[in-house]
Amino acid sequence: MYNRCMDNKEIKQLRGLLMLDQQEFADVMAVDKGTVSRWERGKQRPKAVHLRRMARLAKKALKA
Repeated sequence: MYNRCMDNKEIKQLRGLLMLDQQEFADVMAVDKGTVSRWERGKQRPKAVHLRRMARLAKKALKA
């Protein structure tokens, strides 16, 4: 199965789609705000567990 990493722009778009600020998104993802900032700036890539959580959030958001 092919899993591609969300790029920094897609992570920021997802957060916008969910209408969350960085702190709220960090709380949902169980990371700190600085981690979300690094993801969105492309300085760090999310771990697999966070990518799966983002995929589930995106799926729910698109169904709404």
